[in-house]
Amino acid sequence: MRFEVSSVPEAARAVLANNIIYLQALELGVANYTALAKRIKPDIEKLIGSKVNLNTIVVAIKRFADTLDEKPDSKPLTTKAKMSLTGSIIDVSFKKENDQDLAAILDKFFEQENRYHLFQTDNHFNLLAEDAEDTRKIVTNALEKFEGKVLEGLSKVSLSLNSEEQSPYYLLSLISSMLYNHRIPVHSAFFTPNELVLILSNKDAAKAYDLIRMKIE
Repeated sequence: MRFEVSSVPEAARAVLANNIIYLQALELGVANYTALAKRIKPDIEKLIGSKVNLNTIVVAIKRFADTLDEKPDSKPLTTKAKMSLTGSIIDVSFKKENDQDLAAILDKFFEQENRYHLFQTDNHFNLLAEDAEDTRKIVTNALEKFEGKVLEGLSKVSLSLNSEEQSPYYLLSLISSMLYNHRIPVHSAFFTPNELVLILSNKDAAKAYDLIRMKIE
């Protein structure tokens, strides 16, 4: 893509706005402006058609980053995303061999007061639930009849969204970028227009929860 630019700020905006990695780093506030200026300096000089002082590029980056902070989607998250952190989560995975018999087992979960999440693919059911005594009894009974496995040591971070007022896609992009930048692995993630559920190891969940909470508040 070719841009018609006549100033360093315009050139910087053109380069930064068309690189998702640069944008995400600026939005998350983790970009080193000087290092970024050195990286995009050749591109800016190519657009301008002349040599450009590095400090001028740094100033242009800072101004562009300030405009990102003013985006409508960046601040209203405070009142439109409710968070919760739940520990002692287990992930129970079953192979789909006899759906009718397995459904009878899973029906018992519908009677439980504790919240759970059930997801299925072509070959597996995955059940995420709190590691309560009643849950363990049902899981143990199911594992005696069906091939499956239980993964422990997990926690759940949930965000409830107001989809009518807040676009969920910006939040999803923001969180995925944040977790990537902080090297926090995700065991599972599930997304609907009204809820975002992250399943992480116990050792990473609290850190992820705090990072997300600080960002949206």
